[in-house]
Amino acid sequence: MTELTLLATRGIVLVGVALPFAAACASVVRASYFDEPARSDTLLALYRLVAFAGAVVGSLALGEAQGDAAAALFAVAFCAGSLAVGAVLGRTWRAAEAAEARAVEKLRALVERYRESESSPQTRCVRAARAYGLTRREEDMLLLIVEGRTQPEIARELYVSRDTVKTHVRNLYRKMGVSGKAELVEAMSAAEPARRLG
Repeated sequence: MTELTLLATRGIVLVGVALPFAAACASVVRASYFDEPARSDTLLALYRLVAFAGAVVGSLALGEAQGDAAAALFAVAFCAGSLAVGAVLGRTWRAAEAAEARAVEKLRALVERYRESESSPQTRCVRAARAYGLTRREEDMLLLIVEGRTQPEIARELYVSRDTVKTHVRNLYRKMGVSGKAELVEAMSAAEPARRLG
């Protein structure tokens, strides 16, 4: 083999190894120095570092066993293959990560909507009414009591007499096992675990 041919084949090997090295360096920089590196960037950097190591080891081994021409052929083929596979893997991992991020965002929005609806007085009163076997009218009274209405205000709102309100409130307190508004709030909180377990 002439000296020029030897230099050309070794140059090809060097380029074939240098390109995976450059790709690995770029991936490591991207994974390390961005504010919030993506998992796909880290995986791609790891893949490209392994590909670079494979290019070096493969070229050296083939150079020793088969000569510089085989090492050059391996380096070119390995370089092209590893760069193509890296590009496909990078796109696939980024797409999967983006889909996962969208799913997490949807889940967060759903949880937030659920929390908002769970904390409304109406929802809490409905749960308490089910847990304690309240009638629809007692549930209406419960909601108005929780909203801080007085018995005369409840009577006006529901178009009933004060005596009717007193009767419903007494029945409500009896069913819930309480004797006043403070205990009523505690009983409503106690209805939460009962609903979740049931």
